[in-house]
Amino acid sequence: MRETVVLIPGLQSDRHSWMFQIDHLDDRYDVVVPEGHQALGTIPAMAKKVLEQVPERFHLVAWSMGGYVALDMLPHLKGRLLSFVMICTSARPEDPTNTERRMANLDAAEKEGLAAAHMRTMAFSCVDYDSLDAGVRETLKMAAVALGKDAYRAQQYAIIKRPDGRRNLPLVDCPALIIVGEGDRVTPPDRSEEIHAAIPGSELCVLNGCAHCPPLECPDELNGLLLDWLVRHGDETQGRSEATA
Repeated sequence: MRETVVLIPGLQSDRHSWMFQIDHLDDRYDVVVPEGHQALGTIPAMAKKVLEQVPERFHLVAWSMGGYVALDMLPHLKGRLLSFVMICTSARPEDPTNTERRMANLDAAEKEGLAAAHMRTMAFSCVDYDSLDAGVRETLKMAAVALGKDAYRAQQYAIIKRPDGRRNLPLVDCPALIIVGEGDRVTPPDRSEEIHAAIPGSELCVLNGCAHCPPLECPDELNGLLLDWLVRHGDETQGRSEATA
């Protein structure tokens, strides 16, 4: 039976932001990218919506805002996770410095449009956004625009008001992998180091040459890392290990 991998995207993103991971994993796993949570006004409301779309047992991979949602889901996932992967995220409440940037991006969305706000966000989030394939950049921009201004505004305020996720880190009861880009300015590496320190037995991987967007900036490296992790922590592998113990 195929295992399920749930991929929760970040700010103003949908399944297109995971395009390289979906392509790499879907011949081996059932890949689920939740929908419909982006327009909700709080992280707990988003978490509830995502929980409605996940199976009983699965691997959970969350990126950026998706990590805030995943942390809020943890009280409802006892014994259900095969593994837990956090990519470029934080368990802390909002940093006031980030709030200033978010409000500036909201202002840009109102005055210049969502496409301009999206490009501004991505330029800050990547080491070199212009180096990404032009078709990929256009796909991501159109996906962000399609989600709409109301969703963008709701997400920004949900992030600003998000609960302290550190309270739920002790609830992680499965293998955990924490991934961050060395140049991440949105959720710097010390945020990932904090999550790693709070989850006993977790693994931390710092990716060179990328910033806040490893799924897009270094997809091949991330894909290899994810596939190795999923195989190592799948039910089938655990079953074989127990049978030979």
